[in-house]
Amino acid sequence: MLFAFDPDRQAILLLAGDKAGNWTRWYKKNIPVADDLFDDHLRTLKGN
Repeated sequence: MLFAFDPDRQAILLLAGDKAGNWTRWYKKNIPVADDLFDDHLRTLKGN
């Protein structure tokens, strides 16, 4: 599970999935995806 707190201190669930047997690969693949999702959320908060 990947989550972050936005500037309004709200927890944002970005991504979740089964990491069984593939922890390293799962994180390498999904951290950039979660980062993009969080950037989208921040842009939405700013109204852009």
